Amino acid sequence: MGLTLIFFFFLELGLELRLELRPELRLGSGVVEAAERAICLTGFITAEVRKNADFKKTRVFQAEINRLMKAAIGSGPRAITASRRAQDLLRLDDANWTYYFALYKRNASRNDGAAPVVQLFEEGIDTAGKTIVYPTSTAPAALLKHLRKHEYVNLAKKSEAYGSAAKNAALWIKKMQAGSGSSLTRTSYLSRKLGIPEAQVRIGAKGTDLLIDVPHPVTGKAVQIPIAEAQILQSILDRKNNVFGSVIFHDILSSETKESIRKMWKKPSLLDPQKSYEELIAGTPGLERFRETMQSHIPTLDEAGQITFEREAPGGHALFAIDALRAAYKPELRPRTPGKALISAISNGEDVGGTPDPIMVGWMMKEQIPIAIVTTEKTSMDVKGGLISLMKAPEGDVSLTIYETAQAKAAGQGKLYEKLQGSASTNLTLFNYDVLAPKIEKLVSEIGEDEFLKIIAPDLILNSKEKFVQLEGAMGSTIMNLDRYWRKHYGQPLVHLVNVDKSNRTRFFSPVKSAFDYYMQFHSDRFKFIPHEMRLKDLKPGELPHVRLSDAATQDKHYQDVQTVLDAFEGASIAELQSLSVDGKIKLTGVVLRGRVEIVNESATVTDLSKLLPKDGRHALIENCRITVRPDGQLIVTPL
Repeated sequence: MGLTLIFFFFLELGLELRLELRPELRLGSGVVEAAERAICLTGFITAEVRKNADFKKTRVFQAEINRLMKAAIGSGPRAITASRRAQDLLRLDDANWTYYFALYKRNASRNDGAAPVVQLFEEGIDTAGKTIVYPTSTAPAALLKHLRKHEYVNLAKKSEAYGSAAKNAALWIKKMQAGSGSSLTRTSYLSRKLGIPEAQVRIGAKGTDLLIDVPHPVTGKAVQIPIAEAQILQSILDRKNNVFGSVIFHDILSSETKESIRKMWKKPSLLDPQKSYEELIAGTPGLERFRETMQSHIPTLDEAGQITFEREAPGGHALFAIDALRAAYKPELRPRTPGKALISAISNGEDVGGTPDPIMVGWMMKEQIPIAIVTTEKTSMDVKGGLISLMKAPEGDVSLTIYETAQAKAAGQGKLYEKLQGSASTNLTLFNYDVLAPKIEKLVSEIGEDEFLKIIAPDLILNSKEKFVQLEGAMGSTIMNLDRYWRKHYGQPLVHLVNVDKSNRTRFFSPVKSAFDYYMQFHSDRFKFIPHEMRLKDLKPGELPHVRLSDAATQDKHYQDVQTVLDAFEGASIAELQSLSVDGKIKLTGVVLRGRVEIVNESATVTDLSKLLPKDGRHALIENCRITVRPDGQLIVTPL
């Protein structure tokens, strides 16, 4: 750190010396007009940062970018010029600049003192002048008429008609592989799998780092492939089986994950080892790779609210929603699919189930649905997710929203929120461009692109990280802000919901949010991976166990490690497990877990319960009980 500060000092000193030699660059110089001085200084700084990326951390650079961004949120030619120069200095492509600028303007216009009061409906509360939120599970009939919610089980009744329509669809698949998934530590796991020292492990996306055991379709030998590769094979097989008219792949990447994703495309394919996946796609009718969306890291705000590059971070999933909506009025941003309906699907990159089936795709085509968000019944596992709700403004306008835990706590309704049932988003979002594009093209032609981007800008999320604040936005927020505008100005909704019941949940929503999720889906007796379909089969649909693994000594990092969890549950059975709560370090090698299980290890060491419990035949059994391991190793078993 000391050397870095010295380096920055000399960089700025060198700049000051150059400014002395070229006084026309100084902002206070009278040699040229103010506008020309600004152009000169910006050009000079641009050249410096291109020579040395660390230059953006200097005071000179940060002062200039703050000046430009403040000027850019104005109006007229000067604002346009400032925004172009700011984008050039930040070195952001059009998609990332459009998104970052939207977040910056949201932040610049916010007024904490005038923030509207938004709260859950509760019997007896005064609703005058307030925006009231009603989760779909408790909303009155008068409000539910505003909801366009379709149950998947009802769509499935027309599976033949919808499936037939899907054969004429071009499915444009966008998997979100931009995040590295810091909540899953996998260095030791990859070291063991790849046979290399931990120091040589390079972390990519969750979808490329986490592996699945499958038989090779040609040789029959067992091989390991990444989840992301299984997703590609899944879509290739769908096309070969004529499920969809064509399939178009579109990678969503970041600087952290691009290498692992691009490397995967160049590896020999399982279906034809003589060709890479890249070559296989290029040579197969009905398959196409379109382009990449690269999510850039963007600057944060310091304690004074100024832009800083001391910390940079991605700005959330709303980027991908804005990118998708820009494609609706910019034909060059979407693939050409003559004779086929273009349906796009955005979903989690590590979710092998996060793809629409022909029923959903055909339904969107036949019923002329512009946008659909796939939801599912909220469970205890979705505690961090928001509730799909109807929001009624003081003026009487009703719109869709996602009400988050943080909002409920801010309104003093945290406990009420915890008790509520309802629907949660799966992150699987569908766009029917044959229907959507004409609507958005017309709107943009009437109000202009700047106004449209203002409408779809996500509600701002201020994510505090130590002394920095990250500007972020959620994908659902962008979609619902557009829907809110559409309802108000055209009297009809633009966004529809497809609600998947518990029994079908894992077919469309199997994210790997934790190391235990990965174990459960690919290494336990709770799921089975079907190689000829490249899909997961839920062996007990509708009854996923609620699992909490905690270790206070490591601030829960112990159970964030993939290899640790795989070792801890090696050979265990969770097929009949309803819930599991663990405090402390334990191993359950070969143990059968049934019903409700609670384990508390009060000792400081890892305790292998399989060596301490009596065995029923070959395996130890823990069923509907609480086990406490005392510091001296004594076991106390209490029925639940």
